[in-house]
Amino acid sequence: MNDNPISTILFVDDDDVFRRTAGRALQRRGFSVLDASCGEEALNLMALPECSAAVVDMRMPGMDGLELLNQLHQRLPSLPVIMLTGHGDITTAIEAMKRGAFHYMTKPCDIQELEIYLNKAVEQNEIQKENIHLRNAMRRTQDHPGIVGGSRAIQQLLDTIGRVKDADSPALILGESGAGKELVARALHFQSQRREHPFIDINCATLKPELLENELFGHVSGAFTGAVSQKEGLFGVADKGSLFIDEIADMDPNVQASLLRVIETGEYRPLGSTKVRSTQTRVIAAANRDLGAEVAKGRFREDLYYRLNVITIVTPPLRDHAEDIPLLVEEYLKRSPAGRRGVRFSPEAIGALEAYHWPGNVRELFNICERAVLLNNDPVISAEAVRSLLSMSFPLRAPGAPAHETAGAPARPAPARLRSLEDVEKEHIENTLRMVERNVSRASDVLGIDRRTLQRKMKRYGLRGE
Repeated sequence: MNDNPISTILFVDDDDVFRRTAGRALQRRGFSVLDASCGEEALNLMALPECSAAVVDMRMPGMDGLELLNQLHQRLPSLPVIMLTGHGDITTAIEAMKRGAFHYMTKPCDIQELEIYLNKAVEQNEIQKENIHLRNAMRRTQDHPGIVGGSRAIQQLLDTIGRVKDADSPALILGESGAGKELVARALHFQSQRREHPFIDINCATLKPELLENELFGHVSGAFTGAVSQKEGLFGVADKGSLFIDEIADMDPNVQASLLRVIETGEYRPLGSTKVRSTQTRVIAAANRDLGAEVAKGRFREDLYYRLNVITIVTPPLRDHAEDIPLLVEEYLKRSPAGRRGVRFSPEAIGALEAYHWPGNVRELFNICERAVLLNNDPVISAEAVRSLLSMSFPLRAPGAPAHETAGAPARPAPARLRSLEDVEKEHIENTLRMVERNVSRASDVLGIDRRTLQRKMKRYGLRGE
């Protein structure tokens, strides 16, 4: 029985009988159910933002399940979606998982099994919402940049931010994915004299060129088909504040030219307008690729690169300040529901985290912390549980790829070859069994496969369970 009777589930299936029958069964188990017979109907539901999870049929007339999955994640990025598929659509189901589906089940599905996964999905959604709320609260705190650490690398980063925060010149933030470039941008704004004015962010990688240009500069009524009213651009919204342009290396060259004009003159023209507007917005850009190399390849404007490169701040990768990991874990627990319940990592678990090489940086660290909290019932998370999760993060490495492991880090495959998929699956199952103390039922839940299938795989690989 679901412990949270107010959890709302979106159920989308064109089979009216199955949808209504399953919906009534879930309501008896304590869920509130919104049902829709197609993707278009689901997206038009006014109560969609209230949903804690969704169940979506893969094959529907009109918009199929994959497209609806994409649309839902654009509107509600944290919404977990369980896909329903026929026995012959496993390839499509795997594609759905790659696109961010929470889980997939074959039809006809068992309601009790569906309830188990919905409860997990709702719990994950609530934790993610709480984490987003905590992060947003931290970002709004003007006296705290949200950058945690006492290492020399972090202190140098904070010192650089303090010296350039009040400059009007553009700032370019470089660093690996997940290293905290957005936190640096927010620190630049909220510690500056612009803190009373808006901080607006936009990601170039998520928008087509025409949409990006429209977002940045806005448009007037009648500028193009469908432009029935005037739209204020982000340069207008962020006037006297800061505009953070993330993944700027993905910006279309035509939009780059318009951006250069704004930076150099402080003026821009909304789409379809003959009038020039002024803005005092400070541009803060970020990239995880070498913009100089992008210029050499002809993919980024040289004049814009030099205009952005007035102030450059490099965010250090986590492996260069691993001594900050205990503080980062403490900060994560302090701001999460798990921490308030008294969950903590053992000293040995912290040691395992410090020994890892963190290709995904702080974002990966917080992801591992979240998964450890979700998958472990014990109040103290062990080193064994942490190592099991770390071994699942990047099981494959290309031949000759650099290894950053130190003593105690999870074992990696030899660089001479890639492991087979069977090797990876065997290790993944073994790590999961070890993490759940060899409980086959719990392991099947974590792995997302039924108990019988797991037992067959265990027999094939010679693995032991209880």
